[in-house]
Amino acid sequence: MKIIDCKRFVLCIATGLLAATAFPKINLFFLMWVAFVPLIYVVVESGYKGSFCYGFISGFVFNAVGMYWLYLMLYFNTKSCAQALIASSLLWIYLALYWGVWGGCLCFIRNAIARKFRYDIIQNILLIIAGAAVWVVLEYIRTYFLTGFSWMLIAYSQFEFTSIVQIAEFTGVYGVSFILMFCNLCLYFWISKRINKYLYIALILIVAFAIFGAVRSNRFKSFGEQEFSVSIVQPNIDQNEKWDAAFREIMYSNLRNYASEISKNKTDLVLWPETAFTELVPNNARMYESAKEITTLAGGLNIVGSPFSDDGEKVYNAVVSFENGGDYKAVHKKNCLIPFGEYVPFRELFAQFFDVINHMGDLERGTDTNVFDNGKLCVGSTICSENFYPDISRRFVFSGAKVLSNHANDGWFFDTAAPFQHFAMNVFRAVENRKAMLVSANSGISGLIEASGVIVERTQLCKKVLLRGTFFQNDFKTFYTKFGDLFVYVCIGIILSVLLLNYKRRKESLCLGNRKKE
Repeated sequence: MKIIDCKRFVLCIATGLLAATAFPKINLFFLMWVAFVPLIYVVVESGYKGSFCYGFISGFVFNAVGMYWLYLMLYFNTKSCAQALIASSLLWIYLALYWGVWGGCLCFIRNAIARKFRYDIIQNILLIIAGAAVWVVLEYIRTYFLTGFSWMLIAYSQFEFTSIVQIAEFTGVYGVSFILMFCNLCLYFWISKRINKYLYIALILIVAFAIFGAVRSNRFKSFGEQEFSVSIVQPNIDQNEKWDAAFREIMYSNLRNYASEISKNKTDLVLWPETAFTELVPNNARMYESAKEITTLAGGLNIVGSPFSDDGEKVYNAVVSFENGGDYKAVHKKNCLIPFGEYVPFRELFAQFFDVINHMGDLERGTDTNVFDNGKLCVGSTICSENFYPDISRRFVFSGAKVLSNHANDGWFFDTAAPFQHFAMNVFRAVENRKAMLVSANSGISGLIEASGVIVERTQLCKKVLLRGTFFQNDFKTFYTKFGDLFVYVCIGIILSVLLLNYKRRKESLCLGNRKKE
């Protein structure tokens, strides 16, 4: 019996394409509510091997189409089509494995439940709940396993569906993923079994969460103790020039021009993107003096992205605060580094195949969640990919942050979908902690997001912009801030319950078989 069937193969590809187009730039977010129906149809009609293979195919298509930009970024760094294609394909394959595992688990759950319960309605509801729970647990593992890579969790496709994302205040981003998969499974049973009650369940769930979300979102609109002003710098420095010493003075001259423009109006907070300054603070005296000059001219509390070394040896990707002239006040060193971007795992192994690795250095990993506090403002600042990890923003809030910021250099992605996908994650960090999120990115997208998750302002991609706005800060702590990913543990409990059911079924079958022999 062949594992792969042509018709089912096409349905798997359809799921991958539908799910990918739900993300920006295309941004047909509503497709995510039905995207998995073709794959579910295939998986529940297949054996374990087939279920895994079909899930893997869907996952590979989804990741290759949604993260096509990975090849372009790697080609820019390696100048080799072959190396870029191999490296990007390896990541797409790794991420597709999670889809394959989900397909196999869905098949297992169907078999475990079918032999335990006589009534279809009970079987189907349990399959819907357990199938959604497995998806959540796999997304959670992907977020943190092997340093983690949580790009394009399905919930992030809904970042502009403000009402539905409000549940993240209690469940984190994974609660939205659960609802999406729950509804996809309901719609599968509605279409395949022609039973309207599954459609009604999905619609009631969506409407209930949308109404709840609308009320909750309204409560956190302009939410906070006091309004402050912010200036966000988006310098749009070309990656070919950013690290070239020949362009350094021109680059710093442009930053001075931004500071001069900011100084014309009193600003409480000034945000500069990741590695706005490209030499070490404070070890490089010339650059350090430039940083002090520029931030003093701008005025207010300045948070600046820069490489940082306090001992002359260990180098960190960091954000540093300056205020009212003088030396830097505080520093946050990036906690989670990007493999092959900021450090090289298994260097000796990979360097044999990718020559560019021999020319790459390793940054050190920081462990702090230092809050920039000047007596009025309390800012928790994440650096680029740190906004992948909900727990980092949560820890900043526990450290006293009343507003969050993200400092990124998305110039590596050029004019692709990646900066849009990256920006979407900030909406969830805002809702999870009910803190305004302020984003400064080198080439875009920068913006202001309210504690409600509403995007107040955002910039265009690859434009030089000085974005001015206002925000509120607050010391409110959400359920998610207090208890973290408790919802994920609930999902783990659901999965363990299914395993227990299967164990009892096997034990009962074995006992029954022994009695017959007797």
